[in-house]
Amino acid sequence: MSTSGAGKIDDIAELYGRKRSSAPRALVGDLLQFVEFLGVIATSVAVAYVYHALQLQTGFDFQNYAAAGIIGATGLTALLRRDGYYEFDQLISKAGVLRAIVTRWVLVVLGLLAFGFALKISENFSRVWLFAWSGAALLYVLGMRWIAGVIVRSMIRDGGAFARRVAVVGASKDAAHFAATVGSSENGVSVIGVFNSPIAPLQAAGPSTLPVGDLDMLEKAARNGAVDDIVIAALNAESDEMADLVRRLSILPVSISICPTSHWMDHRGGAVTQLGSTNVLSLYRRPLEGWGGVLKTIEDFVLGAVLLIVLSPLLLIIAAAIKLQDKGPVLFAQKRHGFNNSVFRIYKFRTMTVAEDGDHVPQAKRGDPRITPLGKFLRRYSLDELPQLINVVAGQMSLVGPRPHALAHNHQYAQDIANYSGRHKVKPGITGWAQVNGYRGETSENELMEERVRYDLAYIDNWSLWFDFKILALTIVAVAFPKNAF
Repeated sequence: MSTSGAGKIDDIAELYGRKRSSAPRALVGDLLQFVEFLGVIATSVAVAYVYHALQLQTGFDFQNYAAAGIIGATGLTALLRRDGYYEFDQLISKAGVLRAIVTRWVLVVLGLLAFGFALKISENFSRVWLFAWSGAALLYVLGMRWIAGVIVRSMIRDGGAFARRVAVVGASKDAAHFAATVGSSENGVSVIGVFNSPIAPLQAAGPSTLPVGDLDMLEKAARNGAVDDIVIAALNAESDEMADLVRRLSILPVSISICPTSHWMDHRGGAVTQLGSTNVLSLYRRPLEGWGGVLKTIEDFVLGAVLLIVLSPLLLIIAAAIKLQDKGPVLFAQKRHGFNNSVFRIYKFRTMTVAEDGDHVPQAKRGDPRITPLGKFLRRYSLDELPQLINVVAGQMSLVGPRPHALAHNHQYAQDIANYSGRHKVKPGITGWAQVNGYRGETSENELMEERVRYDLAYIDNWSLWFDFKILALTIVAVAFPKNAF
């Protein structure tokens, strides 16, 4: 990056007139919480008024319904506040908000029911009113959240009123990576420029489209309210030099941070955590930590056992059909890698005329002559996978997780695809996030397996019981309308 362009220095000078208070950004979530709180109460009373009017009743106990609305509104907004859903970044995001609001509102309504039965006051409220209010309040909150999201996202584009304006100090190589990673209209961050520093001088290569200036210009812009955050990209600076730079910038009324390394920025799912008394940059968290492992085990054993019992007549019918077809074995067992690379035998209904389990196992292809007529039907609707419920109940597999592959394929993929072995941080599953997104069947090309791995790792990093139930529901749809299965 060159500092010789007078035009670029003028771009920084233009920022001196861009005064803006940061208060509105911080108050958006509080305002939305207040609006949602009042709305939940208002819907309670309004639904009660309409219900009693339709019943031709001249009056109703306003206070009872208002009290129920206050309790419900308090519970919902408190849960959303506790879990960070009124933070500005969450107002911008579209991911997971619908699920978060629905699940927490269901918990609040169930709590109100329990509260009413415990105090023997449930007879004072109509069931019709409760269901109508639950739906109306949920639609109101979702509507307010959608409106707030549209407004906020429109005001962060192109450095708008709610955009977070960031100035980068230091080496252009790190600044370029940071600007490309952070600066976008979607997350409300606007990188306004890169500023020269004696300990991290600008270089010839870098994001030439960004304005360039020096520390004096940065200080003037920050004092004039044109900067919200300063990020120091001087990773190779000596500790004394860094301390002097931080000391100089610390007197400015802005937030100051140190730019992470390129390795850290490439790991989007990481977070700052505390190890002892020291902050560390955590790239990956332990999968299923805390109660996650316990809940996952209970889910697998209970649901797996129930499904095995309920589907046992179907399993017997399929077993008899396979036996009548060619007198061969009913089950096909093959060694595969499970949790932590441990080896186990997976069970499937035999769908081929062969049972390969060695160093060379050809993948099944469309029109494969090894597949029997019955096997073709079983594979199309994934019925050949049902015996894996035995593996689930035995603790070797999960209902949901990365699909395991034959050892020969597993070894090859581990060598060819980065992070492939990360799939073994959890138990393999009968179905998975990759499968319900269309990545099932043959994976003869590494590009297809790379996409499957990407979905598998995303599942591991974002696991929840809700996520498992969602995948199981999508699996039913995928089995009923199969694609890429042969």
